[in-house]
Amino acid sequence: GTPLFMRCARSAVPNKSMHLSLPKKSSMPSYGSGSGTSPLLFAKAISTRYGSSILIRNDDASTGITTLTLNNPKKYNVLSWKMLDILQIQLDDIATDSSIHALVIGANGKAFSSGHDLKEIQSHQNINETKDLFKKCSDFMVSLNKLPQPVIAKVQGVATAAGCQLVASCDMAIGSTDARFGVSGINLGLFCSTPAVALSRAVQRKQAMHMLLTGDLIPAEKALTYGLLNAVVQPDLLESDTSKLAEKIACKSRFGIQLGKKMFYEQLKYDTLEDAYDFAIEQIGCNLQHPDAIQGIDDFVHKRSG
Repeated sequence: GTPLFMRCARSAVPNKSMHLSLPKKSSMPSYGSGSGTSPLLFAKAISTRYGSSILIRNDDASTGITTLTLNNPKKYNVLSWKMLDILQIQLDDIATDSSIHALVIGANGKAFSSGHDLKEIQSHQNINETKDLFKKCSDFMVSLNKLPQPVIAKVQGVATAAGCQLVASCDMAIGSTDARFGVSGINLGLFCSTPAVALSRAVQRKQAMHMLLTGDLIPAEKALTYGLLNAVVQPDLLESDTSKLAEKIACKSRFGIQLGKKMFYEQLKYDTLEDAYDFAIEQIGCNLQHPDAIQGIDDFVHKRSG
């Protein structure tokens, strides 16, 4: 019969048959020169146009780390419809690439991301267009959670509203001492409802409510104490320290990391500790059957006994 770890993998770790949903073709603006270009092929093409692309993709085959860099600094790396489309397409591609073990999301310019493009929202003809934009953004944030590879945010500047939501939606985040964080929509009379979903799951409730109700920007050190960041480093160390973290994760068992990420978020959904532990026992039982764990335990035992 099929090995236990293979049966576990099908339910615990997304594979090519569990492809994250691409944006619907009918809702996709056309960014390519040819109308017959598929969204996925076009996304790969724009990733090579480093001079003009609003998103830069870099795949490091030697480490198994892919980096996506928001590259629209003049507009503070807004999460426009176009940016969200391109990000989603890249996530869908990364999700099915077994050579990628970790993903880093960074940005160029003074801002990590200022969130949604308010001019774009203002241009919408009706509320349904605006809801569609927020749905697109929410789907992208959920995709980060469902992505089999761990995602690390590398934050060099201001992250506000949906930009802060992006940081909160990543599995881990490192910020420079220059970074600032806020959900400041309330200062414009607009409560940051969708960013609140991610923020309230990343920090304690009272801290989240303080940020949401005051609209205040908080410095990186405070974001660290809140749990929004894993570490704060000097600006000149942000690149290297983020790479070190990503490389430390990328060199681990791919199966173990991907099963573990999915298991971690799934167990949080259980109402009782007993149910969560029952689920965890099934997952660790599957993990123990995988060759990586078998070899790792065997090497450890022989090293100790030798």
